[in-house]
Amino acid sequence: MSLPLISPITKFLRSVFDWALSLADKRWAEPALYGLSFAEASFLPIPVDPLLMAMGAAKPQRALRYGLLTTFFSVAGGVFGWLIGAFLWDKVGAGIVDFWGLNQHWPEVEQLYREHGNLILFTAALTPIPFIAFTIAGGVFGQDLGTFIAIAAVGRCLRFGTEGLLLRIWGQPIIEWVEKWFDRIAILATVLIIAVFALLKYS
Repeated sequence: MSLPLISPITKFLRSVFDWALSLADKRWAEPALYGLSFAEASFLPIPVDPLLMAMGAAKPQRALRYGLLTTFFSVAGGVFGWLIGAFLWDKVGAGIVDFWGLNQHWPEVEQLYREHGNLILFTAALTPIPFIAFTIAGGVFGQDLGTFIAIAAVGRCLRFGTEGLLLRIWGQPIIEWVEKWFDRIAILATVLIIAVFALLKYS
């Protein structure tokens, strides 16, 4: 990943954010949030944060519940990804990695996981780094499942639980603030991803 990719990534994140806002008031939004949380951690690398934020802002009294259940389903999806990597790599996992264009980065993922397995999993759970690559990698490279679940749960809870708590307290003003500063936030998130990968790769 390099700096010239920042603009396309921010445009993609903006489109996802706008799409999520349009879904927030649908009757099926809550099951969609949890289904997407599960899928995002195992086979569909689309961030769930915009939908969680939109729903939490629309119903702040439910925001913390949304955040905690998003954490639960994301960790469950992560376990599913781990199982794919451990037992179905040749039949399923390799195809998922190839379909999403992650195969070209797979040697780098393997190096990071073998050298910094617990740390890179926690970083992926906490930040916008694609979680799917490292849940599948956890199974492929033999990370202990209990350790995997504990690290994923802490990282995802810090991310989604904190979002839910902030939305419970402030609600709609957070969405307004994100919309105002979205491009800068997206650029910062992208630079953060690049910096984390560079730090882990060369440390």
